Amino acid sequence: MRTECENLLKRQFFYAQAFEIYGGVSGLYDYGPLGSAIKTNVENLWRQHFILEDDMLELSCTNMVLSDVLKTSGHVDKFADFMVKDLKVGNCHRADKLIDEFVTKTLSSKKNLTQEDKEGLEKLARDCESYTPE
Repeated sequence: MRTECENLLKRQFFYAQAFEIYGGVSGLYDYGPLGSAIKTNVENLWRQHFILEDDMLELSCTNMVLSDVLKTSGHVDKFADFMVKDLKVGNCHRADKLIDEFVTKTLSSKKNLTQEDKEGLEKLARDCESYTPE
């Protein structure tokens, strides 16, 4: 059923994957006349609720980043999240997030921790982003 609906939307050009004739780019889409109308209506409903009713401010900015910006900021050469893989399930997780979740869970569930243990766990959570793989 879902596949049939997606095929209908593509045939009627509600949307198409951006640069589809060149193999496409994941996450980027082009909208046809009806798709553009639906997108505009959804955005207007969003604006009506959040901007007018909740008195929030609207901001528009680019979604794309030049490679020079990432290089200059250090993300290309220095930025890396250490990942760990669950060998039973196959899911990958950021190591620092797993450590943080473990510390949070341990601190909230174990009531008989010494002050030294608590401070050690808090230090572990604070410092885990700067650890090396070793």
